Parts: sequence; structure tokens; C-alpha cells
Amino acid sequence: MASKSFSFRLPDEIVQFVESSQLEGETLNQTAQRLFIDFVKRNNPLSTDLTTVADIQELVKQEVAASLGEVRSQLEAQLEELRGKLKAR
Repeated sequence: MASKSFSFRLPDEIVQFVESSQLEGETLNQTAQRLFIDFVKRNNPLSTDLTTVADIQELVKQEVAASLGEVRSQLEAQLEELRGKLKAR
């Protein structure tokens, strides 16, 4: 997986919080990274319990099926419209 480096300043009160959250042997940057990743995982609706490939595959199947159902409904409506026009001729 590709990664990117981020660099930004934090207010003193946030730095104090990060320092108080450090694990033994962890640098301040590592602590900030861990806290940020934990925050994103907790606040990302797609990260809820997707722990296995099978879970992800099932979610993809459901989304694809839903999308195909919508497309199928639109095509059927268009087909019925065309049939009506043909009958009117």
C-alpha cells in the first residue's frame, strides 16, 4: 500500500495530549500517527467490522446488485415508454 508523508503544526494543548498518550518507546510522531489512524477508523463508516476479504466482497456484491437493480428499473421504464410509442403508431 502506498503512503504519503504529512507535515503540519499542532497547538500546544494538542501536543500535550499527544505527549500524554505516548506509549513506551514511541516517538511523538508515531503517537500522533497512531491517534490519527485510530480516530479515522472510528469515524469512517466504511471501516466498521470489515475485517475480512469475504466481508468486503459481500459489501461490494450488495452495492453492485443495488446499482444493477436501479439501472434495470430505468431500462425497463424506457422500454415500456418505447413500446407505448410503437403501439401509438
